[in-house]
Amino acid sequence: MKSRSKLVAIIGGIVGGSLLAFCCAMLFTVMVIMPARGPAVGQPEGTGEPMIQASPSLVIGPLPGKTPREPTPSSTYAVIILSPEPSQPTATAVPSVTTTAGTPVHTPTRAPSPTPTSGLPFYYVEGSRLEEVNCFSQYLAGWVRDANGAPLNGVVVRWQYWNNTEFATSGDPQQLWQPGEWKFTYYGDRRTETEFVLQIVENEQNPQPLSERLEIHYAGCGLTGQITNIVFKRR
Repeated sequence: MKSRSKLVAIIGGIVGGSLLAFCCAMLFTVMVIMPARGPAVGQPEGTGEPMIQASPSLVIGPLPGKTPREPTPSSTYAVIILSPEPSQPTATAVPSVTTTAGTPVHTPTRAPSPTPTSGLPFYYVEGSRLEEVNCFSQYLAGWVRDANGAPLNGVVVRWQYWNNTEFATSGDPQQLWQPGEWKFTYYGDRRTETEFVLQIVENEQNPQPLSERLEIHYAGCGLTGQITNIVFKRR
């Protein structure tokens, strides 16, 4: 009886071990060999490209049913700099000139100094005199010239001012004047305004006028203390 019990135990152990080995082999086939040879999950059959499988739960590759996303191209931006438009010059308004039809428009010009028409032999050359500031030594000075502009001696000039009267002879050698030159010097009332009156006369004893009166406004030595280049000319 004991021998039969051992035999039964040995046979049971062999059968049990075979079943355990068979179960392990089946489990190994199902979990390792068959996944390695069969088609990958989400991959059509017949592609021939095996899916890399690191473990039964980890698959490297695209997920089933998911379409790979295409890379989005980077956007390109262009910077446009607008140059400011050049400013247009502002038109200057030109005053309109209204004229009568057929009448030409003439630009006004300064009229020349009129030529003396009196019958006196001498006249003052308009615009010849020079007025300057001088409060140290005030004087009037000028020239007498003939019709050609040459210096003329011996001509008497009368000067009236502040209720006074003086005479001077052009080119007087006693005064050491130049040919045709005459001059008056004064010191009193230097800052009092008045009117100077100059005139060519016959002589001191017979002051018959030989030219028109030349009136000069004296505004004081601070403005017109020195008046020179007063020219009288013979016709």
